[in-house]
Amino acid sequence: MAVIKTEKRSTRLIRRLAILALFVAIVAVTLHYLKKKYRIDPEQDVTVTIIGFSERYTEQEIRDHVLSHWYDRYSILVKYIYRYREVETLPFLEKITIRNEEGNKIQITAYEKPPIGCLFDMGYYLYFNRDGEIVSSRKTNAEELPVVTGLVYTNLTMYQKFETQDAKLFDVILNIVFQLEKNSVTIDEIRFGKDKSVTLIMDGNEYRLGVREAYDVQIAMIPEAAQKLAERNKEHGKEMHYDINMERVFTSSDEFYAKVREESADPDGGSDDNAPK
Repeated sequence: MAVIKTEKRSTRLIRRLAILALFVAIVAVTLHYLKKKYRIDPEQDVTVTIIGFSERYTEQEIRDHVLSHWYDRYSILVKYIYRYREVETLPFLEKITIRNEEGNKIQITAYEKPPIGCLFDMGYYLYFNRDGEIVSSRKTNAEELPVVTGLVYTNLTMYQKFETQDAKLFDVILNIVFQLEKNSVTIDEIRFGKDKSVTLIMDGNEYRLGVREAYDVQIAMIPEAAQKLAERNKEHGKEMHYDINMERVFTSSDEFYAKVREESADPDGGSDDNAPK
């Protein structure tokens, strides 16, 4: 009986070893096939495109981040794995996509969180995104985004969230930018007064919105107000700039409490040498 049991154990062991050897052979053949037909060279076969204008990440950093798993080196696996899962993103990026192209090539596209406005400080425009993070600085406002002025900052550091003496004002800025986009209004400047009142500058006109937590109604009225002012200028036959009191305008009316603005007047009673030009 002991001999029979030993033979059965030996047979079972041989069978298991044979299965293991077959499995290893299949894996080896598969890897060899993948390596020969679908293996990609990260430097030659992978193209990286960064949508945005920040210099936070280089193409190499994006490439190294995305191709961080063993299966990312085989185009056929990339094709099917990322059909059902998303690429893990990075700070300051909205998303990262990866797709296969002809000729065993891979295209990686990184989308930055788009800037929504900029600050003007020390002669530079500092662009910030919806998280309040400063993502880039430029000598000119090439993106023609709203410039936020009149605030006192406690932190203006690249790739960090800018901070003001009143943290609640950032939510006010977000509300204003959202409402401007919603109503398709393009302005030049969001100016905060010393009393935290808001004035929007557009085409040389100043729309005074007062102090509020949200400016939905006032901003929704700006397109109609701008049209009325353009009609007035057409009637007068010359271009004039106005101060418009939008605090009390809540109904459709020609009475926008607008008066011709003196070009030399300053809302705080003096000239502002730091204002963006």
